[in-house]
Amino acid sequence: MRYLCTSCAYIYDESIGDLEDWYEPWVKLHEMQDYFLCPMCWERAGYFQEIKEEVNYLEWSDNLTNLEDIHYPVVAQIDWKIKVSIWKDEFHPCDPDHFISSISLLDEYGDVVEERFLNHEKIDEIVFDNYDLDEFEIQIRCNIHWMWWIKNIKSC
Repeated sequence: MRYLCTSCAYIYDESIGDLEDWYEPWVKLHEMQDYFLCPMCWERAGYFQEIKEEVNYLEWSDNLTNLEDIHYPVVAQIDWKIKVSIWKDEFHPCDPDHFISSISLLDEYGDVVEERFLNHEKIDEIVFDNYDLDEFEIQIRCNIHWMWWIKNIKSC
């Protein structure tokens, strides 16, 4: 998630962190609320508001754009596991300027069941337990192209 400092407009991105000020990547702002200070104006975490992300909903199609294709989650259910590959025909970039920051498994109500934070290396697939879900959704966050979501997948 990304947060905006309402005092100075600094943006804290949890997937990137701020290593210059010793905030590690993938650390959630609410986990550091007691000691987090804005690196620009020194305001506390209470001055930050979540930036609502644009959500791109994906449906299977033979006519995906290149942008949709590199963010399309390919999902397979095998032996009570849910396997997610991030790319269909073309690999998503995995470098410090452009990468998949997280993949999340959500239940049929849209609540996060499990979230995996990724680093800049290419990962072929992420494996989640099924958690005995009747339906689930997969959410992918790209640090540049916002959030990609595939909804209403029926469990086997």
